[in-house]
Amino acid sequence: MQKNGIAENRPSAVLYQIAPDVNMLLNCYVIRTKSGKLIVIDGGGAGSPDSNGYLYGQLQKISGKEIPEVEAWILTHLHDDHVNEFIIIANDESKKIKVKSIYLNAPSKQFMDRVENGRFSYLYDDVKKAYDIFTESGAFDKINGKSVFTGDVINIDGITLEILLTVSDECTEDNINDTSLIFRADIEGQTVLFLGDAYILEGNRLLDAYGAGIKSDIVQMAHHGQNGVTRQVYETVDPKICLWPTPIWVYNNADGIYQTTLVRQWMMDMGVKYHYIASKGLIQTLSFPIDYSTLEKNDISPDKK
Repeated sequence: MQKNGIAENRPSAVLYQIAPDVNMLLNCYVIRTKSGKLIVIDGGGAGSPDSNGYLYGQLQKISGKEIPEVEAWILTHLHDDHVNEFIIIANDESKKIKVKSIYLNAPSKQFMDRVENGRFSYLYDDVKKAYDIFTESGAFDKINGKSVFTGDVINIDGITLEILLTVSDECTEDNINDTSLIFRADIEGQTVLFLGDAYILEGNRLLDAYGAGIKSDIVQMAHHGQNGVTRQVYETVDPKICLWPTPIWVYNNADGIYQTTLVRQWMMDMGVKYHYIASKGLIQTLSFPIDYSTLEKNDISPDKK
């Protein structure tokens, strides 16, 4: 994985983990296929106003086009650190872009009004507006905010996206994180499991539904690597590589209220050797198929900063 700069003109598929600075809380991944098609996962961004709008420039660089084209944009759930860039780009007429398909499974407006004291209810309307800007007026309502469902399989230029879990029975949920769209990408025969911000409840549902079938080569750490799924989920995934969409203050548990150091210890106990932390390399790339002999091993012990 290259930790500096953006890989250009590669014949292989490339996964990008992107952060604009060390402090922004966000989840942002881009997959560039062999022929240059782009798949965006979330893009988010919250807490660093000066960095808002960062993703558009990155898409220009990754695609090599002044007007980037996104083959698929996947939104895992309706929190600002996952959907802000989707909203910003859609509403900024100066940011010319083509978005072919948008995949999400959003809970209802009533659900957003009810949970978490309605704090993020506004995002339902903002995402709805952005979705319609990228598609057509009324498109979001036509699909009731759900364009993809559990069991769907999406094929994009040799990359397979398998939708493992969407939460449609929202009456059982008491938070937005547990409505995360969980999916797995198969890239050149190697698998990347994206957990979004899944908490314990959704992680357990994933285990109940698939058991050992969730084993994957790479895992995106749930909820930025803290207070997410259980250790049992990670042990069942049994990854070789962990992706941490984690700002430095969460990674180092700066406020003493996060579980990041505990989760880091889990990964050390499991013997996972390769870790890519957003705050330690703002643009990191991983080319497929992965040659593990070229990867740098990391010590993420809790006492390491």
